[in-house]
Order: sequence, then C-alpha cells, then structure tokens
Amino acid sequence: MISLSSVWHRRQSYVTLLDIGTAKVCGLMVHTDGSKPPEVVGFGYAPAKGIRGGAIVDLDKATECIGQVLQQIERQAERQVRSVVVNVSSSQMRSSHIYREKEIPEGWQVTAGDVKTLVDEALAACLQTGEEVLHAFPLGYVLDKEQGCVDPRGLDARVLGAHVHVITIPEAQLRNLVLVLDRCHVTVDTKVATPYAAALAVLSDEEKEIGATAVDMGAGTTAAALFINGGLVHIGALPIGGNALTRDIAQGLSTSLATAERLKTLNGAAFRSPKDELERLIVPVIGEDEGACIQIPRADLIAIIVPRLEEILEGVGRILDEQAAFVVAARRLVICGGGSELQGLKEKTAALLEGNVRVGKPVEIKNLPNQFDSYTFLVCIGLLRYVSDNERRSTDASAWKFRMPKGRLGKVIQWIMNNF
Repeated sequence: MISLSSVWHRRQSYVTLLDIGTAKVCGLMVHTDGSKPPEVVGFGYAPAKGIRGGAIVDLDKATECIGQVLQQIERQAERQVRSVVVNVSSSQMRSSHIYREKEIPEGWQVTAGDVKTLVDEALAACLQTGEEVLHAFPLGYVLDKEQGCVDPRGLDARVLGAHVHVITIPEAQLRNLVLVLDRCHVTVDTKVATPYAAALAVLSDEEKEIGATAVDMGAGTTAAALFINGGLVHIGALPIGGNALTRDIAQGLSTSLATAERLKTLNGAAFRSPKDELERLIVPVIGEDEGACIQIPRADLIAIIVPRLEEILEGVGRILDEQAAFVVAARRLVICGGGSELQGLKEKTAALLEGNVRVGKPVEIKNLPNQFDSYTFLVCIGLLRYVSDNERRSTDASAWKFRMPKGRLGKVIQWIMNNF
C-alpha cells in the first residue's frame, strides 16, 4: 500500500490539486499538519468544456469550467485557492535520454551545484525549438567512468557523468494552461505530467523499484509511464482514449453520446462470449420519432468496442516496444483510469501485450468524496504523492549547498556544521 503520510512534510499546510482532463475537471484541497494523514477539506467537479486531450482549445469555456471547480473547492474548504498543483496532458509529450559529463577540480568533492550544472547542460542539449521542459530526472551517475552511482554528492571524482531523462512539451500548451489559470486568479505551484501523476497514484514503491508500467486510459488520451529502479524512465501517449469507444458506439447504433457512454459502462466488454448473442439490449435511437428504440444483441455492442480497444492496446504496445532497454518494466503492467473498468480488459491486455497485468486502484485519502467512482480523483491523488515526495527530496538535499573542500579546512568546516 502506498503511504502518503509517511513522506509528507512536517509543517501545517494546505495544497490544492487540480486535474484538467478531456471529460472532466476536478480538484481537491488537502490539509495536513504533519502528525496526521492528509485530509480532504474541499473538492470540486465539473464536465470539461473547451478542453481536448488535456489541451486548452477554447479559452472562455475552459475558464468557466475550471473556475466553477475552484469555487466549489473554496466554498467547502472556506479558504481561498491562491495556487494549484496541476496536471499537464499532451499526445506531443516527448521523452529523451541524455548523457553528459563534467570535470571536477582536483581535490574537491562533488556538490549539489555540480549535479545541477550537469543536469542543466543535459536539458539545453535536448530542448527543441518551441518546447519547454516539464520534468528532468537523473537516472544515474558515473564517477570516473564507474557506472551505478545513485547520489554522487560528497564523493571524490575527477569526472562526473549523468544519465538524465527529460520530458518536454510544446510551450504553447503550457502557456495556454497558465493563461486560463491566471484568468481564474490562481498561480501554478507545480506542473506534473498526467501519466506520471496517474502512475504515482497506483504503483507501489516495490513495483517502481523492480520495474512496472502504468497505463492510464483516459477519455481523450491513453498514456504509459515506465518505472524501473525507483525512477520514471519513459512516458508515451496516444491521442485516443475512452471517448473514441463512446463515439464508435454512438455512430454504429445511431444513438446519443450519453446513451453510448452508458452502454459502454454497463454492458461493454473486451471479449465476446456465446451468451452475448442471447442477451438483448434496448437502445434509444436519434433521428426517429421520440421514444423510438431498437433491440440488439449484446454481441453487436461488443463487436463495435473490440476493434477500437485493440487499436489502443496495440498503440500502447508500440510505446513499450520503443523502449527495449526497459523490457522488465514493459512486461509488468498496471492499468488505471476510467477506461480500465471495462469488463475483460485485464485479460485482453495480457493477451495482446504478453505481460503480467493488474488493475490499479488509487490510495484512499481521508474524506475523499464517495459519490464518485474510484478513478475520478486518481490524478489528484498522484499530484499529492508527487508534492509529498518532492518535499522529502528537497529536505534531504538541504544540507548540500556548497562545495566541501578536502584536508584540514574541510575538517574544520565539517566540525562547525556539526557543532553549531
């Protein structure tokens, strides 16, 4: 089980987590005082408007629905939302792996500043015109050609190398996101890639260590996030999700999108069985007299769903095939998101992608609203996990602010630090 309280910072705090998706916008305000588990003090939910694939496509409509969610949170929490931790979605999100080296002066130890300089150089090397860095993860360090160093700070070396995983996104999408939030009178504390947040919500620390892939099946996109050795090593996304299944059903059966969504949720499946020919479904049709309906066997509905579902899973397979170095992570799959509740999806995924598959459920938070399904606030929970993990890392690194010299001077400075 993932523990949020164990890694949360010690001071009293409120944080607002905002999930901007294709189908819905939702958010949580969470309170912690350090001695208790995080607790939801306000939440908001609204159908998405002006948003497609997580990107802003209509400024006014997006401002309206995001503002509605923030107002709901403020009324319940009785606190003003001034800043948010927000997700970022895009099918144009790009993962790159960069290796860089730098020399360390003789007689000096590696500092946090050396590491930062090296990572900054890696970012500059991979950034393309019109892109912005969303995340940068050092995957491992090399000291004097020796691989496998996890934390080089304080160690002696003449040459420091770093393998860095960089995630970039079109800067126009980020500017539009910041613009719409500015119109809602809130600033952005932190931006987190949606598949990364979803993975943090459902993967255990052990799965991230031994290797696993979280597959987030959202309404507008399907994304994969690969972890190994505790770190995120790749992200990939498809511009297709559960909405495509709904639209196929609506077109194939000449029914409304709302009816198609209900049919998919209640009667859909990833496999056909003989009994599906016997089960009859009543489907209201559009363009006919009011109240006109048709009867179809459930098998017809499933026959519409399966080709599109297989297209999505095959796309996920291509993302995984591109990362041959991380085959261990690619063979252990955790599916999540609203689309993961389709009957038989676990078995279909295992058959097509030839891996070990489980359905991931997000960790519970105190006072999480129970009138929604378990995946509604999946990304928000992942955002909370990201913030708490980041707080712990920054606290761990706080002692590394300058270069510690060797010899007598270094011993004197260390004694001062230890005693004063």
